[in-house]
Amino acid sequence: MKKVIVICLAIFLAINVNAQKLNPVKWTFEAVKKSDKQYDLIFTANVAAPWHIYSQFVKKGPVPTSIMFKKNALVQLKGAAKEIGKLEKHFDKNFGAEIAYFSNKVQFIQAINLKVASKTSIAGEVEYMVCNDERCLPPTKIPFEVAIQ
Repeated sequence: MKKVIVICLAIFLAINVNAQKLNPVKWTFEAVKKSDKQYDLIFTANVAAPWHIYSQFVKKGPVPTSIMFKKNALVQLKGAAKEIGKLEKHFDKNFGAEIAYFSNKVQFIQAINLKVASKTSIAGEVEYMVCNDERCLPPTKIPFEVAIQ
């Protein structure tokens, strides 16, 4: 009877370990006040080694990182989000193109203006894809909401 219990427990643990979803990217979201009505929204991706996340400006190949915002009548976006991090580029034979990506950490910074000085929040989602030298994970969408005060 003990052998049956031990075997069942081992099978359960093996299934449980294989069922865990890989999540090599940890995101943080914040708003930094620049002036009375101007803020920077900072989206920070901390990427576990050996994974990398793709630039917003990848033209061909993997899914580029993108930030989608829900409409907020009080908020006006100023241009495109900037990327702050060590950008790496190389030709990827799997995608047949030069690919731009970040390892370790990257910040996407979106400047915004408030139409009136008031407390509000901005929400949306970040879509991104990560790969390492052996494989890629499917694109992932992460919702966010940032308080603007």
